[in-house]
Amino acid sequence: MGIETAQQCHHSVLSWGLGDPMESCDSIATRMETLAIELRSLSGNHIEEPDPSGSTLLSLAGKLYSARRKVDEIFGMAGFSVSPAWDIMLDLYQARASDAMISVTSASIGAACPPTTALRWLQSLESMQLIERSQDPRDGRRTTIGLTDKGWSLTEEALRSHLKS
Repeated sequence: MGIETAQQCHHSVLSWGLGDPMESCDSIATRMETLAIELRSLSGNHIEEPDPSGSTLLSLAGKLYSARRKVDEIFGMAGFSVSPAWDIMLDLYQARASDAMISVTSASIGAACPPTTALRWLQSLESMQLIERSQDPRDGRRTTIGLTDKGWSLTEEALRSHLKS
């Protein structure tokens, strides 16, 4: 950060009553760098990005760690955020948002784990009343799964916690 920029930041932080100017400026700079990286990734442009700074990577690590713990807390299960169950919930969330139907087979593939493991997780999610099974109206031989209202609400809460972390 240049001297003039640092002085402007210092003055702004003091006038806004944000505490230690240098700590706040570093925090703001890290957040801005993180946002810039996210915006570039969302734009779809394949611009060569500079490597993120060490402080940005450290901040990201902390945010990911906190967000995963929050997901575990929301779903009431340690390790939920790193299990196939969380992948299944995210897949079903996207499907419901786009009015798509997901078969049990498709959910198992999306969970990126052995089919027997995915089926056990589907049973657990169903017993937690987070998902429900139904007969495919277009093909009676196929079973589809979807989020319950409870599953939808908890998944949204968990996603919001990622944005706040």
